[in-house]
Amino acid sequence: MRSSFNAPRTLTAVLIACLWTSAASAQGAPETTPPNDDKPFCDRYGLVTVLLRCLPHDLGGLARTDALVSLGVGGALAGVSHHFDDEVFRKFAEPQEDTSVAVGRVIGEAGVQFGVPAAAYFITRAIGSEGGQQLSIMFVRTQMVNAVLTRGLKLFPRARPYQQDATPGQGSFPSGHASASFATATVVQRKWGWKAGVPAYAAATFISVTRLQNVHFLSDVTFGAAVGIASGLAINLPGPHPTVAPLIAPGVVGVSITIGAPRS
Repeated sequence: MRSSFNAPRTLTAVLIACLWTSAASAQGAPETTPPNDDKPFCDRYGLVTVLLRCLPHDLGGLARTDALVSLGVGGALAGVSHHFDDEVFRKFAEPQEDTSVAVGRVIGEAGVQFGVPAAAYFITRAIGSEGGQQLSIMFVRTQMVNAVLTRGLKLFPRARPYQQDATPGQGSFPSGHASASFATATVVQRKWGWKAGVPAYAAATFISVTRLQNVHFLSDVTFGAAVGIASGLAINLPGPHPTVAPLIAPGVVGVSITIGAPRS
């Protein structure tokens, strides 16, 4: 991609930075309980069973405040960036795909975003790591939610920059690469904090920006990133959730810490 400084690229960087901010804001929002949150089976069954039984439950997680915040901010940013779609596309257009774009295209593919955690699930299952299995399943579940949202929106097709017409299910809006990579980055950030989240979001940003070369409009990418963030927030983290309560008994005053079973 061209390296010259220009306004559209600056705008792109600002919008992506706003998405990072929306991710942080959404994750700081209160987590309202999604529908059917009392089903613990979602972290305890095999991969295929989880995918078949948990998808409706996981889609209910989009009703959480944090996920809704992400979608709301993303929608607003997409509306703003829509006014710059044509200009940004012209500035990013290249006659041939360069190396960085090819890398972004490959690592952002749904097959990679699904395939890597699915492979990790079978590996951790073979070595008997229950925590590894739960974490791998969480990534896959996140990508399932993201796929439903992204593909659902693509049923109302928007022609890509190089097209006159679009086929339902194959449209430009939103960017599937952006949504899948930001979904993964959000899970990474929630599980391991911002020390891991910053490089994960940086990788997602790289993938998203490469999609602006010949393939997507700016608004496709900005809302795709928001969809990914919301998908990553819809799934509960696996593992025990501690509760802290005062402990008062005859002769004893202190604090009780209880480690509960994993939530779905």
